[in-house]
Amino acid sequence: MASTEVGNLFSVKGRVALVTGGTSGIGLMIAKGLVANGAKVYVCGLESDPIKEVEATLNDHGKASGGTAVGFPCDLTSKHGVEAISLFLRTQESHLDILISNAGIRRDPPQSCDVLTAPLAELQASLWSSSYSDWNLSFQVNTMAHYFLSVALVDLLAAVGDAIMPDGTKGKDHGRGVVVVTSSIASLHNATNVDMMSYATTKAATDHLVALLASKFARWYVRVCGINPGFVPSNMNPMGTGAGADIFGDLVQKVPAKRAGSMDDLAGVVLFLVSKAGAYVDGRSIAIDGGRTLFANGQI
Repeated sequence: MASTEVGNLFSVKGRVALVTGGTSGIGLMIAKGLVANGAKVYVCGLESDPIKEVEATLNDHGKASGGTAVGFPCDLTSKHGVEAISLFLRTQESHLDILISNAGIRRDPPQSCDVLTAPLAELQASLWSSSYSDWNLSFQVNTMAHYFLSVALVDLLAAVGDAIMPDGTKGKDHGRGVVVVTSSIASLHNATNVDMMSYATTKAATDHLVALLASKFARWYVRVCGINPGFVPSNMNPMGTGAGADIFGDLVQKVPAKRAGSMDDLAGVVLFLVSKAGAYVDGRSIAIDGGRTLFANGQI
């Protein structure tokens, strides 16, 4: 098989991956893309998540390719919780090919308003209703967890990057030993049509963290990349109804692609980044948004 054939260039067969927040939404989409292509995927989520059901679904999804999944609960809100993930993985694996640091939360102001039309007093009251604890938790999960998890597992990623492959090259030349951090296009524009202040701020910090970590790990070429998804349906971001928790209303239809993002959109980019195809990409993030951020101020 030629090196540029798809089966070679984008292969993740037999690779070991960890996906945080992998029981729903973007994380589950990515996990499905990995197991469907033969990877062994560890998926962690909250203890209250349907972990065993997701594990069974992923194992079924990977049958044809030989991909497998192991689900376990995790807590990303503390250094101790992150260390527990690292210790668990070390009882199972001697290396880690892929870390998908994906888990995230969104905490909107308890007192909402129409930010496009609200009088100043109403807007101020809405913004002020946000709590310090919500901002703290948002940074703990959306930014700090990416940092501590990457640091906790960097030696496992470096180990496979330095491993000698059958063709005499190193694992890093095949894209092995990579971190992919999930950010958001909320970090790339100043949306005034919705209020996601704490969420967008943490995601902007995460974008810079990608470059900072990549720089720190550069001597071992443990790559750190990011993805900035646009409108993608998830438990955190229901969309299409225009009511209740669906703060996006009909904005999805105003995206140039005229649709929300899908599993193929997310999995395709991630497979590129974590395989030989993306082995020369480091310290950069890719927007997966159907053209959303082409338009100023987050609105069309």
